[in-house]
Amino acid sequence: MDAREPTDIGGYDYKFVDSPPDRLICKICHLTSLDPYLSVCCGHTFCSSCLENAKKANVFSCPFCRDEKFITFPNKQVDREIRSLHMMCINKEKGCEWQGELNDINNHLRNSDGCQFEDVNCSNECGKVLQRRYLTSHVETECLCRKVDCQYCHITGEHQFIEGEHKEQCPKLPLPCPNKCDVGSVPCEDMETHKNECPLEEIKCSFECGKMLKRQDLAKHLEIECPCRKVVCRYCQTTDEHQVIYGQHYKEECPMLPLPCPNRCEVGTVFRKDMETHNKECPLEMVQCEYHNVGCEERMMRKDLEQHNSDKIQDHLSMIKSEILISTQEQSITRQRLADVEQQLALKDCELTNTKSRLDNAFEQINTLMILMHQSAVTQRQTIYNGGAASMSSAAQWWAKLRALTATGKSGNQICPVILNITKFNTKKVNHVEWYSDSFFAYNKGYKMCLSVYPAGNGDGKGTHLSVFLCLMKGPHDDELTFPLREKFEVKLLNQISDCEHYSSTIDYYEDGTDDCAVRVTDHEKTKGWGSQEFVSNDDLHKVAPTCQYLKDDCIFLQVQKL
Repeated sequence: MDAREPTDIGGYDYKFVDSPPDRLICKICHLTSLDPYLSVCCGHTFCSSCLENAKKANVFSCPFCRDEKFITFPNKQVDREIRSLHMMCINKEKGCEWQGELNDINNHLRNSDGCQFEDVNCSNECGKVLQRRYLTSHVETECLCRKVDCQYCHITGEHQFIEGEHKEQCPKLPLPCPNKCDVGSVPCEDMETHKNECPLEEIKCSFECGKMLKRQDLAKHLEIECPCRKVVCRYCQTTDEHQVIYGQHYKEECPMLPLPCPNRCEVGTVFRKDMETHNKECPLEMVQCEYHNVGCEERMMRKDLEQHNSDKIQDHLSMIKSEILISTQEQSITRQRLADVEQQLALKDCELTNTKSRLDNAFEQINTLMILMHQSAVTQRQTIYNGGAASMSSAAQWWAKLRALTATGKSGNQICPVILNITKFNTKKVNHVEWYSDSFFAYNKGYKMCLSVYPAGNGDGKGTHLSVFLCLMKGPHDDELTFPLREKFEVKLLNQISDCEHYSSTIDYYEDGTDDCAVRVTDHEKTKGWGSQEFVSNDDLHKVAPTCQYLKDDCIFLQVQKL
């Protein structure tokens, strides 16, 4: 069925030139029958769609005569007669004057040279519906989906794309030069290249003076204007920036710069490097009389010096004579003073000799008293604790053992456990000395270390405790070891009277915060120390008991061993 024919129930709803006869009219829809059927009972015509609809409604009798023997058959003759009826165009009200057989209406409406008032869809599928007479103009000049060529790059596409998205990105789109140079417009794809060549583009001076200028002015700027351009000093041939050569170089440095003689002598100009020499020779230089040290205070030009000496011979001789007389008197006084000083020094030397003798006697007396006190203390301990000769022998043996261990342990190749001796302890404590031991190894081919001791304390222990720390050092076996160090060590403060009651503390490299102290040493001699700021209090360190004494003869012994 044609799109312009009824699609539901009913016949042709067209305007005919002459009214169709009644026999061509459907007795149900009262329109000119479409696909007509003839009833046997009454001989009337019905549309096939109207009959189908009646059957769907369970109507099986003749809609006109109500005969229950309702039989119909297609009426081809009536259909041919109906299709030959002359009708007006369905777009007559819009202005179409066409008239023709109903059979031709579809061709009239469908053909491109047919009804110009028929509503049609845009052939470019833009979605617009318009009369056929406007289609050509719309498709060619108005439709957003019409195919057009980009006037710059000549690609083909829909008008709305070419004039919209593509136009913004077209590589051939002419853009005005942002610097408004004589080129005028430049294709978009060439704009960056043009900017790199545009004579009006502002660029930075290549000598890095910081100035921005147009490219066309750059050559002149670099050649004769830029203060950072390289120039050669016309006098000494030194090469440097223009501002340096014509600034500081000429003012202070150039040795070959011709300078005017400050005295305006006949020489005129002198090289800077020769100016000092010239000043010593310039005939117009103002100089003192050669005899100013004997009293002549006159000043004159160097060229007049000879004449001055000639004119003032007698005066100069008198001054020299007077100066010699005064000098002789002063020398006599000086010799007398030197003699007096020598006598005083001799007396002082005699006094110092006597004082030294008295001090030597005092030291001998002090040593004698110390020996007597020591002997008395030993005797007292023997009496009180019944240690007898065997007890003193044990203490002496322990003391000798400590001395022997420290005497042989200073090669730097010791392996834990090691015993370290700090002598002149009280002096180090008073002077706040940080003492470092000789190096030792934690074990064979192990970490290289040393012990750091603060006799006067460090950190929280400053002034109240003895502080000890272990320090990692750069060792010969570091490539074979694992870092950071994760070991435990025990530091003991040894009792110097007997091998018991030692004071000990553990230094644990497993604790948090040890990483800076346990890393491999590469750039420095050793790491920061890790240990105890309050290792032992001053009271415990200095106490003296019959069986325990840590500080003895102004020294202490420390033992380090790996746990």
